[in-house]
Amino acid sequence: MPPQPSRPSRSPKAVLKAIVAVVALIGIGVIWVSSWSDADNAEVGNCMKNEGNAIKPDLKVVDCGTAKAKYKVTAVHSNTTNMELCPKNTTAYAESQRHRRSTTRFVLCLETLK
Repeated sequence: MPPQPSRPSRSPKAVLKAIVAVVALIGIGVIWVSSWSDADNAEVGNCMKNEGNAIKPDLKVVDCGTAKAKYKVTAVHSNTTNMELCPKNTTAYAESQRHRRSTTRFVLCLETLK
């Protein structure tokens, strides 16, 4: 039997570069996914909680039957950031998100749950 040709070994530098590239891609993916906002998927009747603060809210959709539910969406206005569209007795939340070729704008009218 003829001897098998030996497989060229990879240098430690090449292996390290490949590992760094994979870790970087995973990190970018995690950052991208974590930047998604539940607010942009909210519908009338959804309940929400604020994981941010009053200055920089971070609204997330939650089950209305839990203690986490602090707001209920009463209206969704697309393609605008005009918070005056919400009635005076509600909390208005506006967001504008830039994407590569477009911008998503919307306003949520939120009723505070007691």
